[in-house]
Amino acid sequence: LRSWVNQDCGEPCRERNVTTLYLRADGPNDTLHYLWDFFGTPSVLLALTPSSAWLNITWKDYLARKENSIVFSEKPSYTFGVIINKIIEFNDVNDTALIDTADEINTNILHPEYFNWRLVSLLQNSEFVYLDMEGNSYHDTAKNISRYGSIKLSLRGFCTVDHSDMVPHMLHTENSTQVDIILDHIQTNQTFSRSRFAIELLAVGGGDPEIPMFVDPKKSLDDEHTPGIFEVVEVRTPPYREQDRALNAGSYLQWRPVSYINASRDVTSSTETVQYPPKKVFNHTSAIKNSMLYCYYGESADNLLLQKIMVSLGSRGDGFYKKTNYLTWTFMIGYGTPPEERFSSLVIMIISIGLGLPLLIMVITGLYLCIRRMPKRHGNAYLNR
Repeated sequence: LRSWVNQDCGEPCRERNVTTLYLRADGPNDTLHYLWDFFGTPSVLLALTPSSAWLNITWKDYLARKENSIVFSEKPSYTFGVIINKIIEFNDVNDTALIDTADEINTNILHPEYFNWRLVSLLQNSEFVYLDMEGNSYHDTAKNISRYGSIKLSLRGFCTVDHSDMVPHMLHTENSTQVDIILDHIQTNQTFSRSRFAIELLAVGGGDPEIPMFVDPKKSLDDEHTPGIFEVVEVRTPPYREQDRALNAGSYLQWRPVSYINASRDVTSSTETVQYPPKKVFNHTSAIKNSMLYCYYGESADNLLLQKIMVSLGSRGDGFYKKTNYLTWTFMIGYGTPPEERFSSLVIMIISIGLGLPLLIMVITGLYLCIRRMPKRHGNAYLNR
């Protein structure tokens, strides 16, 4: 892995508090590029190119949010982007934990670009890249709405297949980026007595724009890495019609349906998440206008897949957001086939002992009883003579 922050930008980026991280993972045959951006609406761009390709940013145009200010020296064979588009507060009057039951009066929208983002920490080496950002002092200039509290965003890039050290310990590959979101003491609407939050993502790029993204909740028998959670939700991009069998060539989002209500992130502080069917977005260009993805796709976004994915945080009876004023959500953005959880060596050993030990005891007991009875039979036969 190699990574750079605000590569070749210098003073203009420092003056405007810009954080744009470029990460590239070079393989033997191709290179996977990631761009993480917090200037405007937070967004992630993924691109697959030949190994000789490089990313070029025209910073003056990029900071002015002009199209084609991000280009690759060689045309990518595949691109995909995700925008953290909205943080939606809703008043869950009937404690259903479902955002689609809330009407417009009971809904507020927070736009992430109106937070003041700052870089908290950055770790870079050849094996991983960790970027921690924090957004404070929310102020919607259009509606003159201010909120206290913060959104914390942690992004992780990897070069191996393993479980993340951050709960819920998502399984990652060298082709994935992990995004962790924390809503920490966000000021809620004073007229809402039962506030909950949902997060809306926009997925942009490769895939048939006429077909909804596939949502596939998968059950598992193993909760070794995330105790109490036996499910993984996958959302995958649809292939183009001429690539009906090319599901492994697309992108995916993946998460466990769990949110934590305090920083300890243990089983007792967990609540559920609810995912909703992806929906097509029709005003493509305007939807991505204030994000880094417009700088790359520009007007061509009108011909691309653009769908919104909604996930609400919380479950019935959990006390709503006001109980702890803290919520998390963690998801993966990746290229190719999503990784599947497998039993670890420890779990296999425990299962083997659990099943094998009783069987071994039964066999030994049976042999012992047989051996005890054999001399008695011979003795009786001898006396009868």
